[in-house]
Amino acid sequence: EDSNKVKKKPYVEALEDDWVKKNHLPRVGQEAWRRFLRRNRSIIANVAMGQVLNRVTCPVCHHSSTNFDPFNMLSIPFPTVAEVVFRCTVIRRGTALNCKGTLRPNGRNGKSEKEKNMDMEPSPPSTKLIFEQYVIAMSRLADIGDLKLRIQNISGIPVNRLKLCKSEEIVVNNDIDKSFPTRTYVKVSALPDKEGPCVQLAKPSTGPEDLSTPAVAPTQIVAFESTLHPRPPRGASNKICQTNACTRGHTHDESSREDSSTAEEDEDDDDIPENGGSKRTLMENLGLYGDDQECVLYDTDPTPLSKAMSRSLWPKSSSEFKLGLRVDAIDHRDHWFPGSVVEIIEGVDDSGEDDESMRDIPPVETKVRIHFDNFSSKWDETYSIDQFKRGQVRPLYSHANPRAKPTEFMVHNRHFNRAIKGNALFGQAYYLQCQNEWSTARAGAHILAQASRFLQTPRKMDKSSSKNEEDKRREDSNLKRFYQSIEEAKTVLAEVIQILIESDRDYVEAAISNGGDITEERWTHSNRSRQQRSVNSSQVFNASQMSTTLSKRLSTLLPHLPFEVRVCTADSPLGAPQGGVSDEVIFPYSLVRTIGNYMNARHAVVLHWKDKSPGRTSSKKTSSSEYTILYSPPVASVHKQSRALLNGSKGGEASKNGQGKNNAVRGGMHLGVCLTEFCKEQHLPATDCWRCPRCKDVREGKQCMTMWRLPDLLTFHVKRFNCSARWREKITTKVNFPLTGLDMSEWCDKESPAMQGPDGSCVYDLYGVVNHYGGMTGGHYVATCKATVCSPDGSEELGYNFNGTCNGESGAGVETVQSGWRLGRNKDKESTTSQAKLIAAASARAAAESPEPLWLQFDDDLVEPIPPKNVVSEMAYVLFYRRRRISSSNIAKYSTLE
Repeated sequence: EDSNKVKKKPYVEALEDDWVKKNHLPRVGQEAWRRFLRRNRSIIANVAMGQVLNRVTCPVCHHSSTNFDPFNMLSIPFPTVAEVVFRCTVIRRGTALNCKGTLRPNGRNGKSEKEKNMDMEPSPPSTKLIFEQYVIAMSRLADIGDLKLRIQNISGIPVNRLKLCKSEEIVVNNDIDKSFPTRTYVKVSALPDKEGPCVQLAKPSTGPEDLSTPAVAPTQIVAFESTLHPRPPRGASNKICQTNACTRGHTHDESSREDSSTAEEDEDDDDIPENGGSKRTLMENLGLYGDDQECVLYDTDPTPLSKAMSRSLWPKSSSEFKLGLRVDAIDHRDHWFPGSVVEIIEGVDDSGEDDESMRDIPPVETKVRIHFDNFSSKWDETYSIDQFKRGQVRPLYSHANPRAKPTEFMVHNRHFNRAIKGNALFGQAYYLQCQNEWSTARAGAHILAQASRFLQTPRKMDKSSSKNEEDKRREDSNLKRFYQSIEEAKTVLAEVIQILIESDRDYVEAAISNGGDITEERWTHSNRSRQQRSVNSSQVFNASQMSTTLSKRLSTLLPHLPFEVRVCTADSPLGAPQGGVSDEVIFPYSLVRTIGNYMNARHAVVLHWKDKSPGRTSSKKTSSSEYTILYSPPVASVHKQSRALLNGSKGGEASKNGQGKNNAVRGGMHLGVCLTEFCKEQHLPATDCWRCPRCKDVREGKQCMTMWRLPDLLTFHVKRFNCSARWREKITTKVNFPLTGLDMSEWCDKESPAMQGPDGSCVYDLYGVVNHYGGMTGGHYVATCKATVCSPDGSEELGYNFNGTCNGESGAGVETVQSGWRLGRNKDKESTTSQAKLIAAASARAAAESPEPLWLQFDDDLVEPIPPKNVVSEMAYVLFYRRRRISSSNIAKYSTLE
């Protein structure tokens, strides 16, 4: 605007569509340029501004609107930014639908005729599958929350039941056959809940990005379905859920006020199941808990039952202390936390002592040690019955609030590797959730139920590849024995799960009935018959006897399981090395300890698989028929629509491997690819509000742009900054722009004046580059400019043909000393040495004698020559080109400027 000669700009009307239709396109373009010059007359408009022919077509009436838009800089985009491709493996929870051999409702053996008729190969998405594989293409700047929604839409699993993780397959043993599951270990790492762009999840690239094609190798992610599935409310159960929600939503102060008003009632009346609850509500919860659908279809939250148990078993004297009692206790800092009684410290009875001095000492009272949820054992505290009576220990959740999230931990598969003489992880690691108030027996049933997903009988037996008939028969025999062992393990696993569920249910019923008032009424809401009851309501509650009975029943079955369930710290799933001390313990199937009190986020569960094969010292690869570890994961079923994307990515890999040597060596994309992207047809979204002149309505038109008038000085702005509604990134893809001989005729309209000019009027040579170093929040600009030598008659040589390598010799010692110079005087170094002068002179002479042009780099006040091959970089931001044959009118106007 400073150089504009038009000081008072007139009003210029736009070209009418009717007039545009009556005249030829060159005439319309000339008139549009003339009207533009009525408001813009400057040296910039003459030498650096051009026209773009812009056509927009209405999709309804097919009316085409033509405009000639002036420009002084072409903002060229990258090709449609390549999508981030994810290969997502959805791992569903184990249920009676996908683990029929192990998880089945009580009393049902085998399959019904309807199930047999429907027993066919399911396709994703299906609740009858365990591993489902999807290929999902997402925009680079799409939110991770959008990715979760896509997974929800295609798998049918709600977002709040999905846990997204990145997976990495690690080869742990190369000496065994690929069919062995112990050969690889799939490591998973949970993605943070915070939102972010999908590009953050993509595999990190080792070099500059190439956005012209999608990533060849999809990023591996795993989506775990929550292993907990709450029961759907039915009938009066809606009221139960509302009551529980209100109870969980109480603030600390509200709970304190409520419990203080009912403290006397709790001490005097043990029949009240929970604050604000009713006996009928308790009976309905008790009737659902542990029924034939428990652990195989649904997982009941026992929090209301735990509250009732805490009040039913509440001690009035020290002799009534019971292990496993759930309480709220105040610690030494006056903070309330939920916990469990893990030890009863018996008092010392000194009544039989003869020592007179001992009789004056009062007997030591019985105390209990309480372990707080989510804390280590070092924070345990002891309490006496007096502290119970003083209100320092109260019934469960009368002061503390239940945890909002269930107990979650990682489960690893492990075996003893004879080659390394130590433990090794293998197979698929996964996350498992448990209700906080479950006993470890009930949680153990849940762990075993979800582990049954990896005891799947293969659909088809592998055909033997041996040539010897005897070897074939031996392999077939081994495979049949392997499948028979899996079926036997499933039977044992199902029996153990059923025993744990029944024992836990009996314990809960006996504990609640300990209050004395809840007797036969509880059975009217229970699905169990009198013959199925193992505990009579008239019997006195005896947790020790029930625990002993459970241990005896499990002692004959657990050795027949294909693995041992162990608990370790989360950071050491391999256990201690030989001879070392390990904190690893066998998982306790206990009725008196809750899983939320026993485990926390610092623990993990290890399934240590048993290997009954004899020791082998041979180093040759073992065939799959000799495999004795019964770990048999399900086959991942690929989604039908994902197969095309998966095959397309493989085809893209093949095509990429077959590209020309030029692209393979240089990398990046050619400038012409960006120009083609600029000129291609695109659909305008409705938000652009293009109004069709004929329809008189907003339409999603089709827009197409081509070059019409080319300036003598052509400037390109590379759109390196990609933005979305929430996220942004800088694109670092390298653009291979030519230093000489850029022919723009490919992107010019056939009727444009640029195509009607003399030969070479569309050919341009580079003379300057602006590079941007940095990111979205800041950076640094470095310019590169070509310095050409003038001929004796004063004209500047514009055309060069060279291969991009510098041939000039800079003399000895130039490489070790900086060959640039600084603008202005350097006060610290006003005098230069004679050696530096000689080096500078040699460098200048080499540049002057070189057949190639001299490229200078301007970095603030530092100016130094660079070889032409360094001009093209992934940091190029603005490109300046000059027409090889400058317009004669501009030569006449500006060649005599002083």
